[in-house]
Amino acid sequence: MKAVMKACLELLTAFEPRSIFLGEGVVCEIGRGEENTIVLDDTQVSRNHAMIQRGPGGLFYLTDLGSRNGTLVNRRRVTAPVVLQPGDRIAIGKEEFLFHGPATDPPSVRERGGTVVDISLRLLTVLVVDIRDFTGLSQRLPEARLSRMMSAVFEECGAILDEHAAWGQKYTGDGVMALWLHRRNVPDPRELLDVFASLDGLFASAASLEARFGLDAPIRIGAGVNTGFGCVGNLGSSAASDYTALSDAVNLAFRLESASKDLDCNVVLGQGTYQYLTTHLNAAGLFELRMARLKGYQELTPVYAGARDAVTAVVQTLALKTSEVVTQAAIG
Repeated sequence: MKAVMKACLELLTAFEPRSIFLGEGVVCEIGRGEENTIVLDDTQVSRNHAMIQRGPGGLFYLTDLGSRNGTLVNRRRVTAPVVLQPGDRIAIGKEEFLFHGPATDPPSVRERGGTVVDISLRLLTVLVVDIRDFTGLSQRLPEARLSRMMSAVFEECGAILDEHAAWGQKYTGDGVMALWLHRRNVPDPRELLDVFASLDGLFASAASLEARFGLDAPIRIGAGVNTGFGCVGNLGSSAASDYTALSDAVNLAFRLESASKDLDCNVVLGQGTYQYLTTHLNAAGLFELRMARLKGYQELTPVYAGARDAVTAVVQTLALKTSEVVTQAAIG
């Protein structure tokens, strides 16, 4: 019987030959951060730069995770997920990899009427943040000053989300949705820390706006955070890719943010996020169980309401926990 060839990446720029095998069902993440499967000590590499995952039919997909300097496959920059073929050369920063794998059939991307459908099921966490009473603010502020303020808000928001490895971010007129993809079916402390550290940073940025722009009242934001499974993929056209996530988990995050107004709190967590948090810390003392009537949901929904201080406490606890894990790994 002929042996089945395992897929792997060969690091061409290493002093000694090095191969990294790509296991089934495991997402291989590449970047400068220590949490990645392949860690590259290179300032040209983003903290979470790219990922490779095995899709249907044994195909391996390479996705650039919004890196600053891009990912090249055979000297062409990746702008949407691509199916790797044996012999493909992948350049990330100063490093170059050669993809080895079994011969594959043509990509299983389905195209109908110019629309590309290429999806996979992943566990994800969604953060939705919105400025409270933006309509009233826009009526009180001169247009030029409002424009300058919102430009600063979105610029700082993007920097905060990039710093904390958000996989994707989309902006509305007065808010933002950010996504984090989890490597496994249970988020680890580092991944949850990125989510809550982003939210903590957004609270701090909003709190500084009153003094910076001479406003007549503080800027308040509300947030919803939800974790669940979603379909992640390219749902755009062949001419304009739109790599995004679709699921009830995403929709629920928007409803949770809206509920923060009715519940008069800063942040509302969905059950999934709260339950994953409780595996790493005592969240019962930080968030209060409430029953909320969410738009589009017939039954009352259990949610977990908290103040900004609760978010800061989560960040501090998770930061300590992740530093202990890193220390133990170094000792081991």
